[in-house]
Amino acid sequence: MADTVKVLDDGMAIITNRIKGAGTEPKFVGWGVGTTAAANDDTGLETASAEARTECTTTRQQTNVANDTYRAVGSITCAGAGKAITEIALFDASTDGNAFLRATFSEINVNVGDSIEFTVNSVFDQG
Repeated sequence: MADTVKVLDDGMAIITNRIKGAGTEPKFVGWGVGTTAAANDDTGLETASAEARTECTTTRQQTNVANDTYRAVGSITCAGAGKAITEIALFDASTDGNAFLRATFSEINVNVGDSIEFTVNSVFDQG
């Protein structure tokens, strides 16, 4: 469970672009070792790791009502030296692009060849 998750300022632009039929889907996950809690004005990971972003499988799910949840599921494999992963972000491109959301969490230690599968649920609530 993430300690802090924020839909970022650029993420709000992604949402409104998608409603207007423009922009690209935030379906690329990246990880890092930054520990500063997510903030609205973040534009990406605090400290990205060398591994490339990976494309997620995305679906709509039901949390409270039909299709109120955007789910992105993606795995990243540690290619370099072992590290303590403490943050992820969803982007609308495999490189550069805009960050939709960023999350920080307690460290997950990985060694070369280890993978983490992330499931990110963005629940839209009418409350």
